[in-house]
Amino acid sequence: MLSKTLKNIAERLLKPMAVVIGKMGVKPNHITVMGLFLTFWAAWFIYNKDIYFAFLIGLLASLFDGADGLVARSTGTSSKRGGYLDAVLDRYADCLAFGALILGGWMKPINGIDFISGEMWAMAALVGAFQTSYARAAAERLGISQEGIGIIERPERLFIFGIGLLIGELMNDVEIIITFVVAFLAILGNLTVIQRMAHFWREAKDE
Repeated sequence: MLSKTLKNIAERLLKPMAVVIGKMGVKPNHITVMGLFLTFWAAWFIYNKDIYFAFLIGLLASLFDGADGLVARSTGTSSKRGGYLDAVLDRYADCLAFGALILGGWMKPINGIDFISGEMWAMAALVGAFQTSYARAAAERLGISQEGIGIIERPERLFIFGIGLLIGELMNDVEIIITFVVAFLAILGNLTVIQRMAHFWREAKDE
C-alpha cells in the first residue's frame, strides 16, 4: 500500500527529529491529543468555509497524526495505552472532518445520480473510514494479520481529502469538487472493507 511506503520514507527522514522531541520530554500521547485539537480547529475552519486555513491546520494535524507513533518507536516508549488512545481519537477526528462538511452545507448531489444526496455520500465515507479500521482490528484480534491489505487507509484518505479541498478552493468550486472527492473516498473506503473481509475469510481456519 502507498501508506506503508510513505510511512517507511517518513520514518527514515524524520527519526532524528523524533528522537530530539522525545528527549525534550514530549510524550507520544501528548502529540496524539494535540493532533485531535488541531483536527477540531481545521474542522471549524471547514465549517466556516475558510478553506486555506482548514488546509494548513489540517496538514499540521496530519503531521501530528503520524508523529506520535514515530516518537514512540524512536524513543522506545510504545505502549498499549498509546495505541488505544491513538485509535480512539482517530475515530473522533474522522467524525469531526466529515461532520464539518455536512453541517457546513458543503455536500451537494452529483449530477446524474442526484437521487443520492451529498450527505449520504459523506455518511458512506464515514462508515467506510470506521469499518476500515474495525475490519482490521476484528481480524487481528482473531489472529489474522491485515497489514497492507486494502486499497486505502487513513494516510491516503487524509491526503485525498486535503488536496480535494485545496483544488476546489483554487477552482472556486469547492462544493462540487469536495462532493466528488468524498464520493470517491466512500467507494474506496468500503471497497477496502470488502477486501479485508475477503482476506480474513480466506485466511481464517475454523476448528
